[in-house]
Amino acid sequence: MTSCFECQGGLLVPAKVSLTGTRYGEHFTVKLQGFRCEACGFETVDSEQSSELTKLISDAYRTSHGLLTGKEIRARRARLGMNQQEFSLYLGTGSASVKRWELGQVQDKAMDELVRLKTDPEAARANLKTLERQIPEQFVVSEGREVTLVFTSAEHGQYVHPHAIIVEKLAVYQDDLTIPDSCVAA
Repeated sequence: MTSCFECQGGLLVPAKVSLTGTRYGEHFTVKLQGFRCEACGFETVDSEQSSELTKLISDAYRTSHGLLTGKEIRARRARLGMNQQEFSLYLGTGSASVKRWELGQVQDKAMDELVRLKTDPEAARANLKTLERQIPEQFVVSEGREVTLVFTSAEHGQYVHPHAIIVEKLAVYQDDLTIPDSCVAA
């Protein structure tokens, strides 16, 4: 047992402690296994526990800012069956970045969004819907039926696309879509 650094009179014994740390100017209090002085109540961790303290404070910051925690990033990577190197290639980042995020370094918002888009089908679908609203396609065609598109331009006159397109359904992504006279679906 070690003597207390604070009061010099008590002994530090293993205990669950609450410690406060700072991340990007914000203070967070976390609980973890550490040491408490029997005499004065001083709480601390040793060098082996300090990395856990760092992770917990980083994750408290991430949680308060709506970012994925290191554990959540690791779980998403594992769900894809990838090691850190494969995951970094998939994301287009350096492998050191993935390792740092999982060990407690806070990723920026852009990287957090990238991880979500590349690991969560619902996030990817929501992003696609947002994109479709912002940059609407007049026609979205899927497989199954034949559609012939005829275009008219001042330069080339009437133009029939040379390849038939087979679709199951024709989906329109604008509420008030107007088909120009120069575009006829047959």
